[in-house]
Amino acid sequence: MKKQKEEEGGQEWLNTYADMITLVLTFFVLLYSISNVNISKLEEIASAMQRQLGIESQTELEDVPDDLKYPAIGENTDGPSQAVTGSQNTQASAREMRQMSRDIQTYFDSENLDAIVSNTENAVYIRFKNDLLFDPDSANLRDGSKSMLDAVGIMLQEKQDNILAVYINGHTAQAANSLINDRILSSERADNVAIYLEEQVGLNPKKLICRGYGKYYPIADNTTKEGREQNRRVDMIILGNGYRPPESVEGVETMDPLFPVVMPQDEAMMQEGTASD
Repeated sequence: MKKQKEEEGGQEWLNTYADMITLVLTFFVLLYSISNVNISKLEEIASAMQRQLGIESQTELEDVPDDLKYPAIGENTDGPSQAVTGSQNTQASAREMRQMSRDIQTYFDSENLDAIVSNTENAVYIRFKNDLLFDPDSANLRDGSKSMLDAVGIMLQEKQDNILAVYINGHTAQAANSLINDRILSSERADNVAIYLEEQVGLNPKKLICRGYGKYYPIADNTTKEGREQNRRVDMIILGNGYRPPESVEGVETMDPLFPVVMPQDEAMMQEGTASD
């Protein structure tokens, strides 16, 4: 009788072994079934399994296959492919900006218009002398300026998907005994250019940013008639999608990530002008 009891008890180890095999199998089935693996969550699962199995050593998860290492929802998904795509888009935007600059310059030359066009990487700068757009002390667009804005606006519209923003900056000149508020006048001029481009040409209004700087950013000597004529101006600064702003512009504080105040050729004069004003 005693011998029979020992034989019956000899199979009890199979129950423990079967439980362990079942847990291990469940663990690997769980690994296989997970498509979005969050590594921190996986470590918690592994630790829980170890505690159930009575294993003291920590499982290393550094060798999880790459095809299982998908980021969980909400994690950063940027990778080499996104970086390459971003670089390609920046280069494409720069090409479009250069072509736009050439097209606008060709138009001004063909119409014999006194406007300045220049460009840097992913940015086009247009300077309109004040008499191209407005009469003295007026914020109303001259009738003769509208065909010019139509032509420029159409070129902008054709490249609109490549444009990040269009800054329209109004400037006046410091004049003795003037009764006009320079800040208001420069702002209204910039606004009216933007309104025309929005309503008559159809540019995206969210990309049109207007600023009036009054007399506070001269680019020439205000004590001469010629200098004051240069200071009365409207600058249009077109930024491509790949534009990266400089940290500062020759002593002019960058108050905003997108704060182009001056054209590149004005930097030295701008610093002198603000110091003497």
